[in-house]
Amino acid sequence: MAPWHPSKYTRAQLEERRLAALDMIQVGGHTNQQIADHFGVSIHTVYTWKERLKRQGGLEATPATGRPARLTLEGQQTISTLLEEGALAHGFPDATWTTPRVRELIGQHLGVWYHVDHVRKVLHRLGFSPQKPGKGPTEQNEQAVRTWVQTTRPEVEKKVEQGATLVYLDEVGFSLNGVLRRTWAKRGKTPVVRLPASWQKLSTIGAITSRGQVLQQTQAGAVKTSDVLAFLDHLSKHVAGEIVLVLDNAAIHRAKAVSAFVGTQDRLSLVYLPPYSPELNPIEKVWAYVKRNVLGNFCARTTNELRARLRTGWQRIRYINLPQRVMSVTSI
Repeated sequence: MAPWHPSKYTRAQLEERRLAALDMIQVGGHTNQQIADHFGVSIHTVYTWKERLKRQGGLEATPATGRPARLTLEGQQTISTLLEEGALAHGFPDATWTTPRVRELIGQHLGVWYHVDHVRKVLHRLGFSPQKPGKGPTEQNEQAVRTWVQTTRPEVEKKVEQGATLVYLDEVGFSLNGVLRRTWAKRGKTPVVRLPASWQKLSTIGAITSRGQVLQQTQAGAVKTSDVLAFLDHLSKHVAGEIVLVLDNAAIHRAKAVSAFVGTQDRLSLVYLPPYSPELNPIEKVWAYVKRNVLGNFCARTTNELRARLRTGWQRIRYINLPQRVMSVTSI
């Protein structure tokens, strides 16, 4: 019975076999048929090996050059730079890059017109990947954000290094309407999560600290200035020492009553974020975690059920130490 061999060898395996045969050929003492039988090839393959050895001096694989790239390295760098400038900078109506748009960009600037399917390969080669874009408010002042990051944030970091506790505060709403997330189901049978038609709501004012604390107060209805004052009082009782409180520009945070309260607290200072910049507040990641992992596909029929579910969520957040985790990936 003949020995078993794979039906197809890889390029590396073929080269390994040729190099092993090279030793037998150079040592001598074996007929062509013996070499062919040992390596499971035809005697004509052995003739080819010997002819190649005589012509090239070895049996190493020769590199397959293939068709030369239509974009030079310099051209690839040019396209990469143009793409990073953004689609708006090149006259497109929005900031997204699609393969037809990239094809047009390459064609207009370098005179190389690819098929749109090949543009995907070009983009992967340049280090780009298809991604779902995040949302950003058009009202945001990017210069104000850069200034805050470059100037205000270092001042906050200095106070923290000197022993102050950094606190990020924000409010969030949780509705009986629920939060839908992906789930497994049979193909063609879309699952249905039953939710109440009533959209009653709970509001939470919360804070996370650089020491890993999470504090929150949940109530029915919207958070008002009086609720902010009550929470600041709660905060001052549970966080010792100097407190640097970072919060957004909501009207309830800018109210005169809030400023008056802070004026009576020697160890409490407020730092306001630039308008429309939630990405600078890491507590937003806590809210996202609650909505996705605590309330995802959960159907609360009453606000009491919702409140109980949230209590479980706050306990989980403390257990997994989520505040410090989100702080660690956010430069303070």
